[in-house]
Amino acid sequence: MGTLARWLFGHERAVFSNGRFGFDLRPRWWLIILLTILLGGFIHFVYIRPRFRIKRHTTVILAALRTALIGLVVFMLLKPVVVVSSVVPRSSYVALAIDDSLSMKLQDTPGRLTRLAYAKQMLLAPPSAGKNSFLTDLEDKFKTNLYGFSGEVTSVADGNTLYGEGRTTDITGALDEIAKRSSGMPLSAVILATDGAANVSRDLDATLRELRARDVPVFTIGVGDTSRPLDAELSRINVPRRVLVGSRANIDAFVSLSGYGATKVLLNVREDGRAIKTEVFNLRGSDTQAVKLEIVPSTPGFHRYTVEITPLDGEVTIDNNRQDALVEVIEGPMRILHVEGEPRWELGKIRESLSLTEKNITIVSLQRTGENKFYRQGIAGEQELVAGFPKTEEELFAYDGLVLGSVEASFFTTEQLRNIEAFVARRGGGLLALGGRFSFDGGKYKGTLIDDLLPLALEGHKVDDAESYAPVYKAQLTGAGQEHPITRLNEDRSVSQKTWNDLPPVSISEILKTVKPGATLLLEAKRVGASSPAVPLLGQQKYGRGQTLALTATDTWRWRMRMDSKSNAHETFWRQMLRYLVSGTPKQIEVGAQQDVYVMDDTVSVVADIRDKHFNPVNDARATARITKPSGATLDVPLKFTSINDANVYTGEFKADELGQHGIELIANSSSLGQVSAKSNMLVSDLNREFYGAEQNTGLLKRIAAETGGKYYQLSDLQSLLDDLTYRKTPYSERITKDLWDMPINFFLIVGLLSAEWFLRKREGLA
Repeated sequence: MGTLARWLFGHERAVFSNGRFGFDLRPRWWLIILLTILLGGFIHFVYIRPRFRIKRHTTVILAALRTALIGLVVFMLLKPVVVVSSVVPRSSYVALAIDDSLSMKLQDTPGRLTRLAYAKQMLLAPPSAGKNSFLTDLEDKFKTNLYGFSGEVTSVADGNTLYGEGRTTDITGALDEIAKRSSGMPLSAVILATDGAANVSRDLDATLRELRARDVPVFTIGVGDTSRPLDAELSRINVPRRVLVGSRANIDAFVSLSGYGATKVLLNVREDGRAIKTEVFNLRGSDTQAVKLEIVPSTPGFHRYTVEITPLDGEVTIDNNRQDALVEVIEGPMRILHVEGEPRWELGKIRESLSLTEKNITIVSLQRTGENKFYRQGIAGEQELVAGFPKTEEELFAYDGLVLGSVEASFFTTEQLRNIEAFVARRGGGLLALGGRFSFDGGKYKGTLIDDLLPLALEGHKVDDAESYAPVYKAQLTGAGQEHPITRLNEDRSVSQKTWNDLPPVSISEILKTVKPGATLLLEAKRVGASSPAVPLLGQQKYGRGQTLALTATDTWRWRMRMDSKSNAHETFWRQMLRYLVSGTPKQIEVGAQQDVYVMDDTVSVVADIRDKHFNPVNDARATARITKPSGATLDVPLKFTSINDANVYTGEFKADELGQHGIELIANSSSLGQVSAKSNMLVSDLNREFYGAEQNTGLLKRIAAETGGKYYQLSDLQSLLDDLTYRKTPYSERITKDLWDMPINFFLIVGLLSAEWFLRKREGLA
C-alpha cells in the first residue's frame, strides 16, 4: 500500500509530512477574482440556466464535476511544489545498533526465523534481484557505523559477527557508549534495532536528555512480536529474606500466561536441589496472577529455594519458567517482652502454648500485681525488669518483640512511650497490641505515640467493661488471612478454614472500625446471631524498620479451653503469631547484598548497616566486605558510607563472575563501637534474564524515540525510516524543491472527472 501511494503521489510520505507546500506561479489577486467570476458565469449558463433540460440533482453533480476539473487544471498550471530539507549525501554519520543478546534468538513462531536472523535479513542482507538492501540505501545517504550490543557495545563490519549470545540487554549503556564513540563526529541519528527487553538498571532519563540536548534523535526498530504466543513465565517470586527455623513462610509466585486460556499450572519447589513441594493452580489465561506457596524451613542456615513451572504444551521457551531465592533460616531464642497491667488468663495461655516444643521464642513477661509490684517470668537474671518496664532505649532494644496487653497508657512515662515508638521505627522490632479492659481507647491511648503505631485507628470512645467478658464474636478469615503465615492454621487451605469455623466466639472490649491506609486486615469478627457487618479483629502494618499488629480480642484462651483437647489451633496460632512478630527484626550489625539473587556479570551491591546501641547509624567506621566465592577465592570490597532509600549505610560493589552461593563477611572498626563483624550470603544464579519479559517492549522503544525526537518503526517499514532520515531538517541538510503538478494522481483525477461527467451526460441523454 505504501509503495502504491508513493507511486501515485510521486514522492515519499516524508516529503509531504516534513515539507512546506507552495506554488511556483503566484498570479495577482485581481486575476484570481476574474477567473473565479468567469468560472461562475460558465457554470451558470451551461448548467443552471437551461433548467428545462436537466434535472436539478444532475445539474448540481455536473457543475461540481466541471468545477473540480477546472480547479485541478488551475492547480496544475500554478505549478504546485513542496519545499523540504534533504540530507546532503555522505555529509554526516548514522549509528546503526543491532541487539545481539540471547532474547534475539527466540522464534516468536515455531519453525520460522529467529528475531536476530530476521533483523539481519531485513537490515543487512546484500542486494538481490536488482533491489538494494536497507544498509546499502542507508550508506548512499550517510556514513554508517554498525554496532552490535548486549551488555556492551561492539563495532562490527557486517552481520556475520552477530550471534545472539549476550546475557544481558543494556539499552541505556549502549546509547551512552555510542554517543561517547561518536563525540566530535557529525552524528545525524542513532538507529536502534532491538526487542526492547532491557534488563540492566540504569538512568535512562539522563541518557535521553543528553541525546536530546545534542540533537541526536534515536529511531527505534521493534523486533519480535508485541505479544508472546503460548508461553508461561514465572515473572518473579517474593520470599522473606529471613525466617525463624520451623516457621511457615509464604512464597508469592507471579505467573504470566500468554496465548493460553484457563489452564492448570503445576508449580514445583526445591530446597537446595531437593524437591519439597508440588502444587496445582487453576489460572486465568492471558494474564499475570499471584499464587502463594507455603514452605516450612526445618534446618538453620542459608537455603536456596527454586520455584519452577512444569512446561506447558507448545511453549515458545521454557527458559523463563524458573526463579531462585535465598533465605536465611535463623535459630533463636528470640526474646519478646510481654507487659500486662492486670492478672488475666490470656498471658498464661500464651505462655503455655509455647512451653512444650518452642525453643526459638522466649517470652519475658512483666505483669503488674499491685502498686509498683510486678510478677516477672522468663527473665535471664535477677536484675532484669526489677524496676518494672525498661526506662531506657538500651534496655528496651535488647528485646526483639514487644506485646502490650491490658495496660493503660498512663502506666508508661512520656519517655517510655517515645522509646516504644523508637523500638519499632528505629530498632525495627515487632509490636503486638492485645485487646483488654485497659487497651486501646480503654487505656486512653488516643493521641499518644502508640496511637500512631497501631494498624487500626483509635476513636477515643468510652469502653464498656462488660464487653470484655462477653464472648459473642466469631473470628473469620479475610482474603489476606487465608494465606498469611499467622492465620493459616494448616497447610491444607480447606482444613485451615474449617478450623477457624469451629473455633468458639471470643470477647472484644471495643470495636475499632477503621483500618489505616497501608494496613492489612487478617481476621474479622462477626457478632453471633446479629446481622451487623463484621468488624476488624487482627490487623498488621509496616512501621519504620519494624511492624505492628493489633488483636482486639481479650480472651483467645477460649480457643484452648472451649475446644477438644486434641485441638492445637490455639497453640498453632500463637506460635505462628509470635514467630512472625520477631522473624524480621534486624540485628545491630548486618551485612548482605542489596538483593539476594543475581546472575552472571551482574554488578553486586554489598550493603552493611552498622548501628550503635540506640540503633542510630554509625558513620565513622572503616568497613570492608570480604567475599568468599564458591571456588574458595576471596575478594575484599571497600565500603563507603552513603544513603540508599533514606537509609544511612555502607556500600560497595563487585562483579558476579562465579555461579553459586557467595559468603559475605563484614570487617569494620569504629571509634564508638570498636571492632565489629557480621556475615551473610548471596546467590549468583544460572538464570538468564533475557528470556523474562522478552516480548517486544514497544512502550520503551516508543518512549526512547519520542523523548529524543525520533520515531518508532517495525522491520516491515524500513523504507519509511530511510525517508524520514533523509528528509529531516538538520545541520547536515539542504532545502530542495519538488514539483507536484506532474504527480500521476493528477492524471488519474482528470481522467476520472471527465469520465464521470461523460457517464452522467450519457445516462441523461445529453451526449
